[in-house]
Amino acid sequence: MLAYCLGVLLFIMALWILSLVFGWLIPANLLYWGIDWLKTNQWESTVLAALLLLLGLLIFFRPRERVPRSFQTSSKSGEVRIAYDALQEIVKQSAVEVAGVNQVKVILRERKAGLEITVVTQFNSEIVITETSEELQAKVQKDVEYYSGIHVAEVKVLVRSLETSGQARVR
Repeated sequence: MLAYCLGVLLFIMALWILSLVFGWLIPANLLYWGIDWLKTNQWESTVLAALLLLLGLLIFFRPRERVPRSFQTSSKSGEVRIAYDALQEIVKQSAVEVAGVNQVKVILRERKAGLEITVVTQFNSEIVITETSEELQAKVQKDVEYYSGIHVAEVKVLVRSLETSGQARVR
């Protein structure tokens, strides 16, 4: 929308300049009349300036539509794009299948070498963190590459907390 408004404004300015170049004095007279009106009508000019300022601020600070991110891979028939949310679900399902993993949060980043996956988890307190983390990394990498065809460059695991046996939850 902003690009469209800017394009229209530039188009009008170009027509204005061309009309002046070719000797049509109406645009110049309108400009002089407008400046004179702004000088003599200070209250109206202030209201007009405030409205234009608010409109400009709304254009720059309004919430923007968030375009769903996706990751690209190729197939025999062409390009395939997989949404960020779909990849997150693959990672979450893969992670909770590992024994000892309770809660999972996924952060995905696209790198030149491939997809970087950060898995923020909560483990059971009875498990060995290093062994479970290695198993989690291998399973997530294998599942994401198998189901999506996207090369996984790295799987990082962040153990946010351990769940004690008294806090056990049903998954």
